[in-house]
Amino acid sequence: MVKVELAKEFPLFSRFTEKELKEISNYLDYRVFPKGSVLFEEGDPGDKVFFIVKGRVGLYRPDPFGNLVKVAVSEEGTPLGELSFFSNRFHSSQGVALKETHALILTKDGYEKLKSEDPQLAIKLLEEIAKVIAERLKEMNKKFVDTTCFIWGGPKK
Repeated sequence: MVKVELAKEFPLFSRFTEKELKEISNYLDYRVFPKGSVLFEEGDPGDKVFFIVKGRVGLYRPDPFGNLVKVAVSEEGTPLGELSFFSNRFHSSQGVALKETHALILTKDGYEKLKSEDPQLAIKLLEEIAKVIAERLKEMNKKFVDTTCFIWGGPKK
């Protein structure tokens, strides 16, 4: 099964057993986005988590003049859209495939079904996604501190 093989390649699923991968693949969709295609628009509901198996996605926001500015890039091996998904918020940026992108997609309906049919597997998935979010937050905090120290000349002694 294609989805199982793709999930095996995705780092977030590395701690899942073969049986768990087969089961979770039942809740995932698989889609290929051609280069330049839009995965989601700013303001769209956060009703999907994209697991980027192959490819790159640029995240864009408009500047004060309405020009789209690339604010981040999601590489293969990373989930995308998880913050909007779990906070029940709208996307805060536009996601565009920078090259052909293959993604496993967990929809809200799929996640709700997973929670009701196999709560333990849903918890394991949530814990793995929480680890990714925690690492990203640590990285952002470090960048903030580094930038602040650069601007203000570091801590005063």
